[in-house]
Amino acid sequence: MKRLSLATFALLALYFLILFMSYYTMPSEPVNLASDGMVLLGGDFSERAPMAAELFAKQSAPLVLLANDGVRSGWSKKHQRNLYAIERSEELLVQLGVPRESIIKLPYYKSGTIYDALAVKKYASENGLRSLHLVTSDYHVYRTLWVYKQVFRGMPITMTVTGAPSSSISFSRFMEPIKIIYYKLWVAPLYYIADYPKLN
Repeated sequence: MKRLSLATFALLALYFLILFMSYYTMPSEPVNLASDGMVLLGGDFSERAPMAAELFAKQSAPLVLLANDGVRSGWSKKHQRNLYAIERSEELLVQLGVPRESIIKLPYYKSGTIYDALAVKKYASENGLRSLHLVTSDYHVYRTLWVYKQVFRGMPITMTVTGAPSSSISFSRFMEPIKIIYYKLWVAPLYYIADYPKLN
């Protein structure tokens, strides 16, 4: 029983340590650094897209790459169908002043940050991008930058990241430390196995 209590305490300590890392390692202010392309990660477009539009207005990048997580986001009266989150992101960006011709919608491969990164890598390689600015939610900054650095390892490309402010209490924030552990122990090692889909 005592060992169980110690194990539970250790797990909780690890959880809160990772929660601390994932939240407090984010930039305190948006990085206004010019790049070849901005990446708007899949997820909560309502909090991430406004930040991307704000950075675009400051000429942080000439184009915005939209990651495609394949998730539907609800019914649209305008389109008379359930739109995908990537379509919602595009519509919101356009409403916020980003020209539609500056938006690149990436293809869907599978849902997950590593698949976002793989799709971005494929586009960046084919179009000669040498710098990227990633836009995601604040709690997601740590894992985003870590995953992208793993996927882009060995490539001559620089990356910066901005975390859009999100709700202090949310299911996604609660799950982030668990996802960090999962990615570091399982997903990232798989990436280096020869038969793992690299979308090249």
